[in-house]
Amino acid sequence: MRAMPLFLHDYGHPGFFLQAYGGIRQEDQQPRQYTGSMDRRLIDGLAALPMVEAIALSGSRTNAISDSDSDYDIYVYSSCRVPPEARKELLSGLFHDAAVDCSPFEEGDEAEDDAGDVYDIMYRSTGWTEREVQDVWRDCNARLGYTTCILCNIRTSHILYDRTGWLGSLQEELKGPYPDKLRRNIVGRNLSIIDGMGKSTFLIQAEKAAKRGDAVSSCHRLAAILASLFDIVFALSRELHPGEKKLLSYASLLCRQLPEDFGQLVRKAIATVGKDGHIDALKRLIACVEQMAEECLDA
Repeated sequence: MRAMPLFLHDYGHPGFFLQAYGGIRQEDQQPRQYTGSMDRRLIDGLAALPMVEAIALSGSRTNAISDSDSDYDIYVYSSCRVPPEARKELLSGLFHDAAVDCSPFEEGDEAEDDAGDVYDIMYRSTGWTEREVQDVWRDCNARLGYTTCILCNIRTSHILYDRTGWLGSLQEELKGPYPDKLRRNIVGRNLSIIDGMGKSTFLIQAEKAAKRGDAVSSCHRLAAILASLFDIVFALSRELHPGEKKLLSYASLLCRQLPEDFGQLVRKAIATVGKDGHIDALKRLIACVEQMAEECLDA
């Protein structure tokens, strides 16, 4: 599981956050750019908070594949935690329906405007963000699945506010060449855990779950295998991981050397969970990616 930007870990006792909220920043703000029909008052209100360093629009509204159900994913980068009290006051003054500190992932709020547009507002510390870029992009450390997901989110964001240019500088760095060491580390680590020399690889665990008829465990192992396989597929094509949604569409769009039957093999592995033939389907899918990795890394 990837590390989350936990502000309590970064800044200590919650009382610090209330002390940090000292009112409205008075210095001149740089011009802000907006996308679509998004409520500008939300961005202005967040940017006026003294600890906020940058604000960006990301997620479905800025990526290559979006639809009518796409929310506004707003990412707020701050030097210390934005207090829930300040967030509640801002959102309640702008939206008829808002909830604070309700995100199941990163710390975040949700709101809906009169037009039915939904805003997911997520908060990250600048320190945590810097450490994520350092650990993955610069030091080339691989994760089990979703290794470069946060980096992709940062690089593809549309910057709405950037007090010192910090976020823009990170974006420019992430637009550079994909580190070959990171590429190889992602492939090596994930393949070894899926079907390596260990006695508890994901595939072995999947086989045991199938043997005992444990459908829930089979779903867990399949999810882990798919997460690692997609991490490998995007790394092989030197593409940052786009996240958890629409992965087959993104793989088809971004990955130049993707086997033609990859999507079919993924669907087969999913469709056979809890049924005869599931392990065979998994093995064919894994073999497909292993062959792809061998060909790409040897090229």
